[in-house]
Amino acid sequence: MAKSRKPLDDSLREKLVEYCYDIIHCMHTTYKGLSAGLPEPIYQEALLIALQEMGYSEAVREYHHFPTFMGKRLSSHIQLDLMVPKKGRNIVIECKSISKLGDKERLQLYGYLRATEFPVGILVNFGSIPKAEIERYYYDKESGTITTF
Repeated sequence: MAKSRKPLDDSLREKLVEYCYDIIHCMHTTYKGLSAGLPEPIYQEALLIALQEMGYSEAVREYHHFPTFMGKRLSSHIQLDLMVPKKGRNIVIECKSISKLGDKERLQLYGYLRATEFPVGILVNFGSIPKAEIERYYYDKESGTITTF
Protein backbone atom coordinates (compact mmCIF):
# COMPACT_ATOMS: atom_id res chain seq x y z
CA MET A 1 0.00 0.00 0.00
CA ALA A 2 1.31 3.36 -0.94
CA LYS A 3 0.95 6.51 1.08
CA SER A 4 0.55 9.38 -1.32
CA ARG A 5 2.85 12.34 -0.92
CA LYS A 6 0.82 14.29 -3.46
CA PRO A 7 -1.74 16.59 -1.82
CA LEU A 8 -5.41 16.07 -2.56
CA ASP A 9 -7.21 18.23 -5.08
CA ASP A 10 -8.39 21.37 -3.20
CA SER A 11 -12.05 20.68 -3.98
CA LEU A 12 -11.89 17.10 -2.66
CA ARG A 13 -9.94 18.23 0.40
CA GLU A 14 -12.60 20.86 1.23
CA LYS A 15 -15.37 18.28 0.87
CA LEU A 16 -13.56 15.81 3.14
CA VAL A 17 -12.87 18.43 5.82
CA GLU A 18 -16.56 19.41 5.78
CA TYR A 19 -17.55 15.73 5.77
CA CYS A 20 -15.63 15.14 9.02
CA TYR A 21 -16.27 18.48 10.73
CA ASP A 22 -18.95 17.30 13.21
CA ILE A 23 -17.01 14.17 14.07
CA ILE A 24 -13.82 16.14 14.80
CA HIS A 25 -15.91 18.48 16.96
CA CYS A 26 -17.11 15.46 18.97
CA MET A 27 -13.48 14.40 19.49
CA HIS A 28 -12.58 17.83 20.86
CA THR A 29 -15.67 17.78 23.11
CA THR A 30 -14.67 14.35 24.43
CA TYR A 31 -11.12 15.50 25.20
CA LYS A 32 -12.31 18.69 26.89
CA GLY A 33 -14.71 16.69 29.04
CA LEU A 34 -12.26 13.99 30.12
CA SER A 35 -8.74 15.38 29.52
CA ALA A 36 -5.76 13.02 29.14
CA GLY A 37 -4.74 10.02 31.23
CA LEU A 38 -7.70 7.64 31.06
CA PRO A 39 -7.85 4.19 29.44
CA GLU A 40 -8.80 3.98 25.77
CA PRO A 41 -12.21 2.29 26.35
CA ILE A 42 -13.36 5.30 28.40
CA TYR A 43 -12.68 7.62 25.44
CA GLN A 44 -14.37 5.23 23.01
CA GLU A 45 -17.53 5.14 25.07
CA ALA A 46 -17.54 8.91 25.68
CA LEU A 47 -16.91 9.63 21.98
CA LEU A 48 -19.80 7.35 21.05
CA ILE A 49 -22.07 9.32 23.39
CA ALA A 50 -20.87 12.62 21.88
CA LEU A 51 -21.49 11.29 18.36
CA GLN A 52 -24.98 10.11 19.28
CA GLU A 53 -25.76 13.49 20.84
CA MET A 54 -24.61 15.12 17.57
CA GLY A 55 -27.13 12.99 15.66
CA TYR A 56 -24.99 10.01 14.64
CA SER A 57 -27.34 7.48 16.22
CA GLU A 58 -26.07 4.68 13.95
CA ALA A 59 -22.44 5.01 15.08
CA VAL A 60 -21.13 1.66 16.33
CA ARG A 61 -18.45 0.97 18.92
CA GLU A 62 -16.25 -2.13 18.51
CA TYR A 63 -17.60 -2.75 15.01
CA HIS A 64 -16.61 -6.16 13.60
CA HIS A 65 -15.66 -6.26 9.94
CA PHE A 66 -14.96 -9.52 8.13
CA PRO A 67 -12.43 -8.96 5.31
CA THR A 68 -12.50 -10.91 2.08
CA PHE A 69 -9.67 -12.75 0.38
CA MET A 70 -9.88 -14.07 -3.18
CA GLY A 71 -13.58 -13.25 -3.15
CA LYS A 72 -14.28 -15.20 0.03
CA ARG A 73 -15.34 -13.77 3.37
CA LEU A 74 -12.88 -14.65 6.11
CA SER A 75 -14.15 -15.99 9.43
CA SER A 76 -11.56 -13.84 11.22
CA HIS A 77 -12.47 -10.22 11.78
CA ILE A 78 -10.98 -6.86 12.59
CA GLN A 79 -12.51 -4.81 15.36
CA LEU A 80 -12.80 -1.10 14.65
CA ASP A 81 -12.98 1.17 17.68
CA LEU A 82 -15.81 3.13 16.08
CA MET A 83 -17.57 3.10 12.74
CA VAL A 84 -19.70 6.07 11.74
CA PRO A 85 -22.06 5.63 8.80
CA LYS A 86 -22.41 8.93 6.98
CA LYS A 87 -24.04 9.57 3.62
CA GLY A 88 -23.38 6.01 2.50
CA ARG A 89 -19.66 6.27 3.20
CA ASN A 90 -18.51 4.85 6.48
CA ILE A 91 -15.80 6.47 8.57
CA VAL A 92 -13.32 4.44 10.62
CA ILE A 93 -12.27 5.97 13.93
CA GLU A 94 -9.27 4.53 15.72
CA CYS A 95 -8.87 5.80 19.30
CA LYS A 96 -5.64 5.79 21.25
CA SER A 97 -4.59 6.91 24.72
CA ILE A 98 -0.81 7.10 24.47
CA SER A 99 1.80 9.85 24.81
CA LYS A 100 2.34 10.27 21.03
CA LEU A 101 1.08 8.72 17.82
CA GLY A 102 3.61 6.75 15.80
CA ASP A 103 3.90 4.67 12.65
CA LYS A 104 2.48 1.58 14.41
CA GLU A 105 -0.84 3.35 15.04
CA ARG A 106 -0.98 4.82 11.53
CA LEU A 107 -0.23 1.43 9.96
CA GLN A 108 -3.10 -0.11 11.95
CA LEU A 109 -5.53 2.51 10.58
CA TYR A 110 -4.16 2.08 7.04
CA GLY A 111 -4.84 -1.66 7.31
CA TYR A 112 -8.39 -1.01 8.47
CA LEU A 113 -9.04 1.35 5.55
CA ARG A 114 -7.74 -1.19 3.05
CA ALA A 115 -9.64 -4.09 4.58
CA THR A 116 -12.96 -2.24 4.85
CA GLU A 117 -12.54 -0.08 1.74
CA PHE A 118 -14.10 2.76 3.74
CA PRO A 119 -12.86 6.06 2.28
CA VAL A 120 -12.17 8.02 5.46
CA GLY A 121 -10.24 7.16 8.61
CA ILE A 122 -9.58 9.30 11.64
CA LEU A 123 -6.85 8.50 14.15
CA VAL A 124 -7.36 10.25 17.48
CA ASN A 125 -5.04 10.18 20.46
CA PHE A 126 -6.68 11.28 23.70
CA GLY A 127 -3.47 10.67 25.68
CA SER A 128 -1.57 13.67 24.38
CA ILE A 129 -1.25 17.00 26.20
CA PRO A 130 -2.40 19.80 25.91
CA LYS A 131 -4.92 18.63 23.29
CA ALA A 132 -5.98 15.51 21.43
CA GLU A 133 -3.91 14.56 18.39
CA ILE A 134 -6.20 14.07 15.41
CA GLU A 135 -5.09 12.82 12.00
CA ARG A 136 -7.46 12.40 9.04
CA TYR A 137 -6.84 10.05 6.13
CA TYR A 138 -8.50 9.47 2.78
CA TYR A 139 -8.28 6.06 1.10
CA ASP A 140 -8.58 6.00 -2.69
CA LYS A 141 -9.60 2.44 -3.46
CA GLU A 142 -8.81 2.73 -7.18
CA SER A 143 -5.19 3.81 -6.72
CA GLY A 144 -4.65 2.08 -3.36
CA THR A 145 -3.20 5.26 -1.88
CA ILE A 146 -3.85 6.87 1.48
CA THR A 147 -3.52 10.61 1.83
CA THR A 148 -3.74 12.94 4.80
CA PHE A 149 -6.13 15.85 4.60
